Amino acid sequence: MKVIKRISGVIDLVNDWIGRIASFAVLVILAVIVIEVILRRLFHSPQIWTMDVICMTFGCYIIMVCAYGFQKKAFVAVDVLYARLKPLAQHILHLITYVFFMVPFVFVLVPESWGFFLRSFLSGERGYSVWAPPAWPVKLALFVGLALLALQGVSEILKQVTGIAEALQTRSDAKKGGDAA
Repeated sequence: MKVIKRISGVIDLVNDWIGRIASFAVLVILAVIVIEVILRRLFHSPQIWTMDVICMTFGCYIIMVCAYGFQKKAFVAVDVLYARLKPLAQHILHLITYVFFMVPFVFVLVPESWGFFLRSFLSGERGYSVWAPPAWPVKLALFVGLALLALQGVSEILKQVTGIAEALQTRSDAKKGGDAA
């Protein structure tokens, strides 16, 4: 159990740091928007690059903080049924949903996103605007973000397995304690 908890802890630590660092992309987006508004409104000089930078940075931000959001339970969940279950049933329900929904999702998208990035990088793909920035950085962020999400999925699955084992141990200890009385 200690090894499983340590692996999960390392994955959580990595995703926590990357999520915190990636969250600063919002400041980049804000700065570019402010620069564009000032240049456009005060100096009547709109820029051709700002919309691309905003969209690309926002895309990178969203995918890079997904694993962080998953780790922190920031996604929407319907807990009407879940809250009424005992801890063992909660762990089992989480494990089932992760295995049947998340695992197929990330195991299909991670390799696909790598190919998506590689084709873009090797072909020198550019954006469709007049500025035509390279497209591969966003596609690389997509791959990295999905890989981090997959790792966080492994961590969450390990936590549920540990939770199931601990709940079963608690149940076993309670039975032994009840038998002794």
